[in-house]
Amino acid sequence: MDKIKGLIYDPQKYFSRFLKYKFKTDFTFDVYRNFNHFNTDSLTNYSIIIFVVYSEKELSDLKKVHKKGIPLIVCTFNEVILKKMKKVDDIFLLDTSIIRSELTRKLEYYFNSCLPPTPAK
Repeated sequence: MDKIKGLIYDPQKYFSRFLKYKFKTDFTFDVYRNFNHFNTDSLTNYSIIIFVVYSEKELSDLKKVHKKGIPLIVCTFNEVILKKMKKVDDIFLLDTSIIRSELTRKLEYYFNSCLPPTPAK
């Protein structure tokens, strides 16, 4: 079976390690820690973008990839940022302070609802 190609922007690489391990059977993820190495022109190569926001700085980077036509998951531990992001349309917002089993369940639900199934080989 072909794996779905996803992109994770995670400056601290904490959450990306969890995602790569938990969803390794269905996804192949490219991980970026530095937005300067992030090429917004090549985003069409990905089926989904997961953007981890730790501070206000990442919000300005997020604006550069939002509305590119690719499903976007925004993950944050920060309650202030979480409240700000609730007002934004066209994203799946994930509070990453919840327990891992709940995170996994919510991510699986979103992946199944927004991404087309991959054909078996």
